[in-house]
Amino acid sequence: MTLTVRLDATIETALERHCAERGVTKSLVVQESLAEYLLADKARRADDKTKVRGVPPSDNYRAFAEAGLIGGGELGGVSATNAVVRERAMQRIRRKAA
Repeated sequence: MTLTVRLDATIETALERHCAERGVTKSLVVQESLAEYLLADKARRADDKTKVRGVPPSDNYRAFAEAGLIGGGELGGVSATNAVVRERAMQRIRRKAA
């Protein structure tokens, strides 16, 4: 795909200098910059979805979410006591590790 981008003179000069110093093409710099921007934006949006009243999620919440332990789960009609939830979480962790 070809993309045309207008840059102001300051950014154009900085880009040309950067490319000359590192021996890379403008296309490579733009592609890498855009990829980085899009990944960061995706992470920001994911964080926004998990914020409660504007507060970002804790490291523990993120770890549990990455392990697939956040959200509803089937307990088979058993009350969600600490012991039951702990056991289901351990089962899920073991399955993911296998």
